[in-house]
Amino acid sequence: MPQRVLIAGTSPLLAGRLAARCLSATDSAAGADVVLLSAPGSRPGAPAPDRHGLAAFVTRCAAGERTPAGQGPPTAGASARPPHDAPGGKRLTVVCVEPDAVARELKAWTADQVWCVAPGWDRSPARGARADSALAGTLLAALPGLGASRYVHVGPDTTADEGPARRSYRDLERLTVETCLDAGVPWRVLRTPPAMDARASVLGECPPGAHRLLWALHSVRTEIEDRVPDWFERHPLRVAGVAGLGLTLLTAEQAAGELWRAGGTGELPDGFATVPRPAPVPLADVLARAGAVHGIDVRPVPDREDFGAADRLLDLRLRDVLRQAVRLRNAAPASTGTPPPGAARSDSDAAGSVTTRTDAENASPAARTVAADAAPHSRSHSATTSAPAPQAGPATADAPPPPLSAADQWELFGAVRAHRSPPDTARGETALRRRVLEVAGRPLVLFEGGAGEGPPLLVLNALGQGPGFLTRLCAHLAPHHRLVTWQVRGTEREDPAWGIRHQLDDMNAVLEAVGAERAHLIGWCTGAKIATAFQQHSPRAVASLVFLNATFRQNGRWDGMDTKYESDLAAVCRALDRRPHKATRMLDLLAPGAAGGRGSPGAPDAGVLGVLSQALADEVRRPFRDAEVLVRYARQLVDLWRLDSAAQAPRVGVPALFVSSEFDGISSPIRAREAARCFPHARYAELAVAGHYAPHDRPALVAELITEFVRAPEEVADLVRYAEITWHIDMEGTAR
Repeated sequence: MPQRVLIAGTSPLLAGRLAARCLSATDSAAGADVVLLSAPGSRPGAPAPDRHGLAAFVTRCAAGERTPAGQGPPTAGASARPPHDAPGGKRLTVVCVEPDAVARELKAWTADQVWCVAPGWDRSPARGARADSALAGTLLAALPGLGASRYVHVGPDTTADEGPARRSYRDLERLTVETCLDAGVPWRVLRTPPAMDARASVLGECPPGAHRLLWALHSVRTEIEDRVPDWFERHPLRVAGVAGLGLTLLTAEQAAGELWRAGGTGELPDGFATVPRPAPVPLADVLARAGAVHGIDVRPVPDREDFGAADRLLDLRLRDVLRQAVRLRNAAPASTGTPPPGAARSDSDAAGSVTTRTDAENASPAARTVAADAAPHSRSHSATTSAPAPQAGPATADAPPPPLSAADQWELFGAVRAHRSPPDTARGETALRRRVLEVAGRPLVLFEGGAGEGPPLLVLNALGQGPGFLTRLCAHLAPHHRLVTWQVRGTEREDPAWGIRHQLDDMNAVLEAVGAERAHLIGWCTGAKIATAFQQHSPRAVASLVFLNATFRQNGRWDGMDTKYESDLAAVCRALDRRPHKATRMLDLLAPGAAGGRGSPGAPDAGVLGVLSQALADEVRRPFRDAEVLVRYARQLVDLWRLDSAAQAPRVGVPALFVSSEFDGISSPIRAREAARCFPHARYAELAVAGHYAPHDRPALVAELITEFVRAPEEVADLVRYAEITWHIDMEGTAR
């Protein structure tokens, strides 16, 4: 009877490659049956693959075929088998589950060999360590019921990381060794550096290192060309801090081959092994080639002194790439600041070899656990042995994988770009359904859809605005949440005067129409003050508040914090409220032509990132298209500015998340931060090098903030801690 190998992982890419190795290791008649249990956390910008896409990936890898470009990102699913005529198809079962359903799924399986693939490749180290620990803990708890005679744990090579992630993964290794020793199950602990694969983005992954570099270039290019399509024909992007640094380029196929050789072949002894790293490629060369693939002239410079906004955005998104870099042999220290973590190692350290360790046969479990914690540095309880003789293909201990040639880099970088789905600035339309309600004798247009349990998201648009501003954000939220938005009333010619009280009545009607007793409120721009007022009006109906580029302008409060646009708008709206006949003369004074400006006083110029997205050109002029609409809009704003949100805020008992932008030249970020201090349970996050329309320009990032906040409001700052986000306010409303 064939053996069964269970491979469970938070990385579909690496777990899938290992499943392919297992399928191709022996012929189909005598080979092992493989159960691939994929349990990554699906989130905006990184959808988890479904069973069909993952099964196709595994079978193509097992056959040694190149995967075709252009396949869209898959979605969630359950278990399935690939076609029987596919390589290994009769022996492969793919199961895709949510992370919290792994324990329940494991009850249906037994296995001779169990692999836990937890490589720590999540963009958020804290979130990744938590997910990997949860999967490993669940597998170890289920080990007796699985009946396994061998257990292999795959974790990250954290040699250069001295932070909490390293400690978390070392604790996980100790738990693995101790549990296996207590259960009498032979074990192996393997460590792998990040790897590259053309289909990583299709599988919802962006491993550290070179993949993040390619993502950074792709995302910056997309965000800029959304504003000025030919900008890169005239402007280079500058990078600093790369002199003397290199990046190891290891393919996922190579990594899987080394891991399988170290843990899946023969009767190997208990112990540890680390996948060897190829010799690093100079980071300047990688940037030049990757930039050329994306049509960007990337130029290394000595320092960041003259960086523009576009250079700063790329610099921020390359921060964790630099942390993966290594110091090239005989390279002089970088001329700008302290080298990033990891850069202190030389290329000779980076190109290490597979090393295994065997615990003393009679050592106690406690002693063996200490040895596991110390390995591979301590020799007090274990002996070093050579790795088993390699099969054809994988590198030996004396010959680590060679660095990718320039031609191979061109091919791989181009394949990654070809497979990448549109990132943060996805142009796809959301599949929300439109329906019309009769509320207060007038039609109210709703847009609803999405999936997910728990209270829905009610997305409050700004006064006078159409749904186009939030289309991209809703598209990223819909796969993870049930959501509803609507056309805010009061500015159309046929609408009667529609004040704050009417807006609150509309919100009550929306909740009733979607059959929800509670909801999370997301207010963009002026929607933030209305959301606060609704929470005071119906506190039991609100689970949390999210304010995106919020304006909390209020008569007699926070004076002197207006942006120039707000000052001009306030003066004109007050004048129109008194003398509406002057509206025609004022139309051209108000329509904003840019989506950024300088933002906070003293902030640098937004440059190209202050230019309005071409997709929003008509949307921003909506309240200014004729004199009658302008007067209605002005009176709504005057009514809103009378609302005392500062007095309401201390009574808000639910968590609140503020998301502002450094270059917001329309809604004052300074005033939003002061308003956040009035809320008892607030977090304030500021997006660097972003403008007023960040929900449109960076929808995946904003959707990720919303998703993590709704799920765990107290932990959102730790779960979404990226270089382009600055967290200012903690959950008690005090400044950090």
